Amino acid sequence: MPYLNVSTNVILVIAGIGLLIFVHELGHFLMAKKIGARVLAFSLGFGPALLKKQWGETEYRLSLFPLGGYVKLAGENPDEEKTGAPYEFSSKSIGQRASVLVAGVALNAILAFIAFIVAFEIGVPFITSEVGDVVPGQPAWEAGIQRGDKILEIGGIKDPDFEDIFTVVALSNSTAGIPLKVKRGSDVFNTEVAPMYDHEQGLQRIGIMPATSLEVDKIFAFENNESPARDAGIQVKDIIVAVNGKRISSESEFREVESQSTGKEITLAVLRNNEEINLKITPSKISRWMLGLSCASSVIDGVKNQSLAHKAGLMKGDEILEVNSKPIIGFTGLRKAFMDIEDKTCILTVKRNNKITLLSVPLDDTGAKEEFFKSITPFYGLTIDSVVEGFPAEKIGLKPGDKIIALNEKELLHWSELLQAVVSGQGKPMTIGWMRGSEKLSSPIEPQKNGETAAGSIGVKFREKTEIKKYGLFGACVVGVQKAVINIQRLYLTIKGFFSQRLSTKNVGGFILIAQASYESAKVGMGKLVYFLGILSLQLALLNILPVPVLDGGHLLFLAIEKIKGSPVSQRTLSIAHYIGFAMIISLVIYATRNDIMRLLTL
Repeated sequence: MPYLNVSTNVILVIAGIGLLIFVHELGHFLMAKKIGARVLAFSLGFGPALLKKQWGETEYRLSLFPLGGYVKLAGENPDEEKTGAPYEFSSKSIGQRASVLVAGVALNAILAFIAFIVAFEIGVPFITSEVGDVVPGQPAWEAGIQRGDKILEIGGIKDPDFEDIFTVVALSNSTAGIPLKVKRGSDVFNTEVAPMYDHEQGLQRIGIMPATSLEVDKIFAFENNESPARDAGIQVKDIIVAVNGKRISSESEFREVESQSTGKEITLAVLRNNEEINLKITPSKISRWMLGLSCASSVIDGVKNQSLAHKAGLMKGDEILEVNSKPIIGFTGLRKAFMDIEDKTCILTVKRNNKITLLSVPLDDTGAKEEFFKSITPFYGLTIDSVVEGFPAEKIGLKPGDKIIALNEKELLHWSELLQAVVSGQGKPMTIGWMRGSEKLSSPIEPQKNGETAAGSIGVKFREKTEIKKYGLFGACVVGVQKAVINIQRLYLTIKGFFSQRLSTKNVGGFILIAQASYESAKVGMGKLVYFLGILSLQLALLNILPVPVLDGGHLLFLAIEKIKGSPVSQRTLSIAHYIGFAMIISLVIYATRNDIMRLLTL
């Protein structure tokens, strides 16, 4: 029953997150008892008490909201009147008070290590390090990484999962590049990849996607709520094993047939509950909105290592001005001039750092010309390279050499802004502005769909390839400790990344993101949930130790100041610091929640 599964997962998430906070407060409670500080109340949960029992000096409470708990100590509140009684928290030595503050952090850290060990005994699924798509022009593509390659080591981390790869890349500050060990078939080779900062996502990338299986992960609908997969009865977790009677083993094989079968019925064989069933399905025609122009320039944005272009000396950032002494404009002009060459050698006139360089490209092989263009990618600016006949750009009079400057009176700076606006506009009329020499022009323009290049799609997303990492007690201890150390390093590097601006603060997540991630982990299985809760427990410990007023680290900072100056920090200073600290935490929570909501709106 699906509803029962949902309810169970929600309960597991609430119980798990509540346990983390409860354990933190339990650390404070146990240490306070040990040093003789009076604990007035210890609550499991927040809000109004549902049950309470006085036992000795402490009232134990079961409160309405189960997410965590709290400890109330005598003489702890800065605004509370102190009597100087020996059982008051404020009467204890600096070392004793510090031990109470550290105890919560310590217990969270211990819980995290235990959680990692337990998780790896149960078995934790991770996305494999096998490479799926490689983005042309991106660092991995330039380094020669290909679909199907398996990354054996990255940045010193052996046997990484895709989570490790993503983190190492996002947080790397190496100018020389990240060392990789890669397996391709039976061959193993070493290379280096220098990450590229993605301004849109606010983090570093190398341009690879994880490899996918043929298990259906999500089913989605197109415009007008059309969904061939849904209508044909395909279900999440179905595994596509054959198309039109031909067995397939990769997503690329399936996508090739799917894209070429627009409006044609195909037969899919899917594996469901260990039973193979056949389903008839007709892929929908998926067209994209276009203005009908290209801004691909003759400036080279990427060159694949050890390729013909690379060996000829072509570099990223080079601008090709001439082909065999004939001037060219844009990438279309470059390709046409290059393909028209009949000689065995091509001489490129290249502008590099404001200097003119001549490069010789040998064209001895019949496939050399195509190989050359497969090994380079152009930089997309806003100067028009070509227009498509019959499309809106040509109809309003846009010409090669014109420079796009605005859309709907909003200044454009990058090609990606124009592309995103057209796609997200879904065919709505807009006003485009451009420069032709010194003349400023503008015109209404209405994007249209390109039916000729439309591809077929049934509306499914496949699940990434995963592997279960499961070990005996000793192995689980070793790997659990390794993962704990790696996650400590990650949190440190993440905070450092925010301050160094290598990571955008829009990647900060709050309670909604945590709840989502926890729920998704619970759906995957108990091992994944326990592992994720271990990460959260470790992060809770490390964040709490930061020297921010209101947090345990802030209290420890004031104790250190008290130790140095020989007297407590004034109540006024403490109160002001707590207000500032509280305001910082609330601001961060609001900002993180805002990011979470924006993510939900863009799903």
